[in-house]
This record gives sequence, C-alpha cells and structure tokens, in this order.
Amino acid sequence: GDRTGPPLGNCAGASRTENMFRPCCHTCRRPRATCLCDHITPVSTRTHFVLLTHPREFRKTRIGTGRITHLSLSSSEVHVGIDFRRHGRVNALIDDPDTDCRLLYPGPDAQNLCRGEYRPHPARLPVFFLIDSTWACARQLLRRSANVRGLPRVGFDVTAPSRFTIKRQPRQECLATVEAAHRCLTLLSVNGHEDFGPADGRLLLAPFRRIMEIQRGYPGGYRS
Repeated sequence: GDRTGPPLGNCAGASRTENMFRPCCHTCRRPRATCLCDHITPVSTRTHFVLLTHPREFRKTRIGTGRITHLSLSSSEVHVGIDFRRHGRVNALIDDPDTDCRLLYPGPDAQNLCRGEYRPHPARLPVFFLIDSTWACARQLLRRSANVRGLPRVGFDVTAPSRFTIKRQPRQECLATVEAAHRCLTLLSVNGHEDFGPADGRLLLAPFRRIMEIQRGYPGGYRS
C-alpha cells in the first residue's frame, strides 16, 4: 500500500510570534512566507521515533531540523525539555513491556548500525530516542535524564560530512537531526529492519533541502 501521507499543504492558519510580529505557520513554525509544509510528505516507518528537543534548539525556528524530522515521520513524537526523569510519556514508553527502546547516541557500548550489531526484539515495537540539540546541550540533557541515559545505545559511522552547509558544524561527524534520522533509517533498511528506500529518503530530506535554499537566498547566506 501507499507508505506515505499527502503533503501537509499550505499553512492552515497564521499566528503572530511575540518577537517578530509576522504571520507564522502553526505546523512548521516558520514565517508564513517561507513555510515548508508544501515540501513535507510524512513517511511511514516500522520504528517509532521520539525526539527530545532541548529548549534552546526549540527556539531555532529558522534552521532547526527537529520539527521537520517529526513532521516528516508519521510514527514520531517530540518533547521539549532538559530533565525527563519524571516525564510521564517518556517513562511510559520506556517502561512499556511491548516496546524495545534505544537511544541513538554514540558511546563505547553503542551497537553500530553500520556493522549490523543492532538486533530489534522480534515481538516489541522498536522505539528510538533522538536528542535534538547541539552536542553540548545533548550532554546536559543526558546528565539530567538518567532514564534516557540508561537506555541501550545504537550508533553509526559518519562516512560523509553534514550537508547542512548553512550552519557551521563543530566537528565533521556532526549531523543535523534530520540527517541522523535519515542515516539511521537507511542503515536499518540495509539490515532488513526497515522498509525505507531511496524515494522515502528523498521525501524525508526534501524540507531540509528547502531550508538550505531559503537561507542561501539571504544576504550573507552560506553557499556550498
């Protein structure tokens, strides 16, 4: 059957931000003039993704990619905060006997998706937690959130630099949130744990590419 939903379409309505006094899209949270919804087509996945967004990242409405990652993945949810120890929904997912929760984050004990080390539980829903923030803020979030920090980790090798050319990354291996989700799903598919093909990948990255086109159009915008 059809694995994707219809494009989100134009802004359903407009609201005014407190700071900028210009109409914004309720859905993608960008200024209405640069709304991304026409470029977003939700993709279905077997894996459920939980994005934990640091408040500093949540405020990056122009170039943050966590929001578009959530909107582009049908089976996903996003929660904003730093300390998730007492977060009802997060704890419910972790404690649910029918879920197999993992943290997509590097570490010495992380199962490497590139080497096929990850093996999902056959009878449980795979749930991947992604931290949507800078590396410094991600470390702060994990220090505060022992329940998330204690999850088994999965990771992957970064074989190419980020395509997020409008933003200077601190290290070559740093990827935008949507790029990390794309890489993760691609490798899960290679190992037979997902049905995520090139067409799905193009849909997932479409709003990301549009963000870069928009930002490059501004004076002083980065160009690759």
